Amino acid sequence: MKDRLRRFALLVLLPIAASGLGLCVAQEADKAQSHKDEQANGQTEPTDPLGRSTPHGTVVGFLQAVQSGKYQDAAQYLQLSKTERAAKGEQLAEQLGELMDDAFVGRVGSISNRREGSPDASVPEDHERIGTFRVDDSETPVDLVRVYDARAGEIWLFSSDIVAAVPELFDQLDSDRIESRLPGFLSSKRILHTPMWRLMAFLLLIPVSYGLAWGIVRLSGAASRAWLRRRHQPVLKDVLTSVAAPATLILTVIFHEIGAYFLGISLLLRVYYHRLAGLLLVAGAAWLGFRLINRWAERARSKALTGSGDRSGSIVLLGQRILKALLVIVAGLIMLSIFGVNITAAIAGLGIGSLAVAFAAQKTLENLLGGINILGDQVIRVGETCRIGDKLGTVEDISLRSTRIRTQERTELSVPNGQLANMNVENISRSDKSLFRTKIELRRETSADRLTALLKEMRALLSDHPEVDPESARVRFIGFGESSLDIEVYCYILTTQLTEFLAVREDLLLRIMKLVAAAGVEFAIPSRSLYLTQDRPDFDQQGTSEAENASRIHNRL
Repeated sequence: MKDRLRRFALLVLLPIAASGLGLCVAQEADKAQSHKDEQANGQTEPTDPLGRSTPHGTVVGFLQAVQSGKYQDAAQYLQLSKTERAAKGEQLAEQLGELMDDAFVGRVGSISNRREGSPDASVPEDHERIGTFRVDDSETPVDLVRVYDARAGEIWLFSSDIVAAVPELFDQLDSDRIESRLPGFLSSKRILHTPMWRLMAFLLLIPVSYGLAWGIVRLSGAASRAWLRRRHQPVLKDVLTSVAAPATLILTVIFHEIGAYFLGISLLLRVYYHRLAGLLLVAGAAWLGFRLINRWAERARSKALTGSGDRSGSIVLLGQRILKALLVIVAGLIMLSIFGVNITAAIAGLGIGSLAVAFAAQKTLENLLGGINILGDQVIRVGETCRIGDKLGTVEDISLRSTRIRTQERTELSVPNGQLANMNVENISRSDKSLFRTKIELRRETSADRLTALLKEMRALLSDHPEVDPESARVRFIGFGESSLDIEVYCYILTTQLTEFLAVREDLLLRIMKLVAAAGVEFAIPSRSLYLTQDRPDFDQQGTSEAENASRIHNRL
């Protein structure tokens, strides 16, 4: 189990790490190219310490300065002359901050983060429209303007038109404030530039949203169960059980966001809150996806293992891991986009990093694709007996990297899937019959008549045996051996079970022995004859000129 978790973590983290690596490479390449362009132009873009080089940096920097009570710094984000900034810059910055919190309509997260802004034909050149102020059912566009600063270079400021309209808009806003109807300490005490009553309502809204979401999910579940009692739909029951907890989280976040919208918390706090809410929604959706994938995998695997489906449990397990990995990657990319990371660059980085990982882990990818090949083609399945090379054994597991086989010697053989996909695999469990083949050696002294009678009896034995396929059965005299007459017995036994095959083979061999004995024939015993002769002169007194002495020695082996 630990090995599987490590492999799954590797499968999930490798693409994410590759994306980060590729993203860093792409960013560094962009920086290097920008640096080269600046050097080619003979100038270097100065850096603004206040972060006003982009429209997004200007808006966020202004909100942070206002929330910290640094109105003098906040005035640096307004398009004012030195005299106007010194005379009323802090007051205008404070009023503009109130307007941004209570009357601004727009998305701070979508404001351009590029130095040149985003082109828009509806606004003048070097202007960026970030949203509107909605006060008394009237809307006033909010624009940023790009100006040149001797120390900071090209920067973005709140345009002089919107700055000039701030006092009038602030007076209209002030007359409609709800704080005038509340106790003084709730409206005057501020935390994070937000009145205390709004923060208290914001926090109390969390259990209220959760209770509302919990109640809706429970009522929906009860109604669905009552409807399902009349219908046999186990799949829907499993789905309803799986989605209850993630659905509660998602609905809680949605209800809380709706309530927070009407509370009117500070804009900067709203930006951070929307990011957190977005992360929770993505996490809830990923949680929901994980549960649905697990539920599907459990049902599909149990169906496959019981033999009612065509897919094996291993391929379902592999599909489960791949779907989870893809879900994590998609959720990670969405979370990066919530934090303001350019998803296009991240996807490009994922491609670059994946290419680097593909080169660095060729064998790993080869084994992974080999495993998919094996499981997809269903060459072998878990529990089947197969012969791989010169090894015979039972398949115990098909994982992402290798296939493990329990051999007849009770050892575990691990074969990488990349190699296994290119090997000749003999699946013994899928044979429809079992081959029985043997050679019988009889003594050379056996007569032709007895041999003919024995062949006839043996053919009758195979044709009459209930476990032998009669169409494939044959008994033939095949030739003369070194010290025997050879007979081949060939047939298929009608079973695929090893124990049954061994029993039938034993029965046939015993009956053949009885037929050989009844025919008066003996099995050949390997033997060799040696003939030794020796010539020697005759030295006796009778005068014979030649003598013979021959002996035959039979060595039976």
